[in-house]
Amino acid sequence: MDIIQLNDPKEIKSFIETSDYQVTSYLYKIPQQFTEFDQLLEEAINHPGAFAIIEDSQIKALIFAIPYETYKFKVIGPFIEANYTLSPELFQQLFDTMIAGQPDYAVYNFSFEEGVQTYKPFVKQIQASYNFTDYYLEAHQDIGDLGSEQNIIEYQKGFYRAFSRMHQKTFKHDAMDANDIINSIDETHRLFLFVSEGLLKGYLYLDVNTQQASAEIKYFSSHIDYRMKGIAFDLLEYALNYAFIHFDLRKVYFKIRNKNSRLVERFNELGFKTNYEYKKYKLEPQHIHETVNNTDN
Repeated sequence: MDIIQLNDPKEIKSFIETSDYQVTSYLYKIPQQFTEFDQLLEEAINHPGAFAIIEDSQIKALIFAIPYETYKFKVIGPFIEANYTLSPELFQQLFDTMIAGQPDYAVYNFSFEEGVQTYKPFVKQIQASYNFTDYYLEAHQDIGDLGSEQNIIEYQKGFYRAFSRMHQKTFKHDAMDANDIINSIDETHRLFLFVSEGLLKGYLYLDVNTQQASAEIKYFSSHIDYRMKGIAFDLLEYALNYAFIHFDLRKVYFKIRNKNSRLVERFNELGFKTNYEYKKYKLEPQHIHETVNNTDN
């Protein structure tokens, strides 16, 4: 058994196509169309590299990572040959080989679909810690009566500065900026504001796709000074009602990032059900080494 670095994108993609995905982190990051995947793969091959377990000149398991900030990576893999058993210990050898050239302060992120993938022995082996959960929820009908309809208005220019600040503080990575959202407003892109006492206390951005008969609640948030007052809940209720009244839709959906499953369950009251649930883990070797050193002392 050897662990080697691979540099041929065709060889890597060929193995991925026939491999087992049962413990593959960030599987949804791989586009269905491989042409969209080529750029991501090239970046990973260049840094930090793609690494494989080789037995009898055949790839048995493969792992790589996609950088998204300096020394911050999303780990893609492992991909495992069908009928090959990859032990947690062997996975650690493969993972350690991939990160060997990185500094201790590098950060590695993992994502697994809860209830579908059997990942826990692997994250436990490398001492990755639970970070948060991404919940993908969807509703298929409006539940009816609205609660705080009088506080919710369409976007108005007078609230630009407050909206821009709130959005920038809430959403950072890979998000539309405030100007992009405002400039996109039309019949199928709506920005709703929760205003009370003349203050912007929350907002919601709705993106309707009439061709797919679906609508995404792409962004929503409440001001930090007014959290836990039901503002986000009222905005979701309003958007759900608006979407189903004004468009012929089969579903309205959104993603929320949270550690509190009970809070997420509250959305059931609006008719939202969890469709997918992705557990996010993070590994920072620097912290592991600090813990070991403190224990030794």
